[in-house]
Amino acid sequence: MRAAIVRAAAALLALSAAGCQYAAYFVRDTPRPMQVLEARMDPYVRRSCLIVMLPGMLDGPDSFLGAGFVEDAAAASSRCDVVLADAHFGYYRDGSLRRRVASDVLYLADQRGYEEIWLVGVSMGGLGALLVAQEHPDLVDGVVLFAPFLGDDALIGAIERAGGLASWEAPAGADRYDEDEFDDALWGWLTGYATRADEMPPLYVGHGADDPRAGVALLAAHLPEERHGQVAGGHDWRTWRALWQRLLRSPPWDPRADPPSLRGS
Repeated sequence: MRAAIVRAAAALLALSAAGCQYAAYFVRDTPRPMQVLEARMDPYVRRSCLIVMLPGMLDGPDSFLGAGFVEDAAAASSRCDVVLADAHFGYYRDGSLRRRVASDVLYLADQRGYEEIWLVGVSMGGLGALLVAQEHPDLVDGVVLFAPFLGDDALIGAIERAGGLASWEAPAGADRYDEDEFDDALWGWLTGYATRADEMPPLYVGHGADDPRAGVALLAAHLPEERHGQVAGGHDWRTWRALWQRLLRSPPWDPRADPPSLRGS
């Protein structure tokens, strides 16, 4: 995991003013437990559903607040509480992202009685959401990805040349914990959407029209059409919020709602 993420971080630093304005972010500590912000729909009653949000690179849990994600979720339905995880770059760098989200968020939520848990990830957080779902499918009821980073471009290209997820075969024995093999293992798991979709957690993927994300089309090809879509925009919070609001018109965590859709009206 570290190799692909570190390469992305290095490219971002190279584009900044000598990387100075971002330096503090990339050397942040990784506290145990992971720090979170919790938004309860009712301070005295836990809801049956929990939405766990994972931020992208250079963002933090407060970014979801500033972008209006929590406000939108509360306006759409009072059925779900929200947890904003400070799942920053350091947890990917040291390989502890899966363990910390599971131990400090998912298991705790399960113990507290949440019956349904959804992961929402933007950009780097989209990769994190998939890694957590791969590791703990029994604790995750659905995944929402906005402009996700999906691993090494060379691997994604190889899958495309093979004809897509239904034709590509993951390398035998790919180690999900090895920094050079984690994306092979992840995409091996993602082939489940082509071969055994009924056993996989519901997956929703969206991105901006000006932000074609490598690998998204490979997933979209095997998802129901309402589970993938795009809006005008690029790789930014305004675009992701527009997608989020579109999905919230019929929340996937509300069983009484119509089937949710990212396709628009």
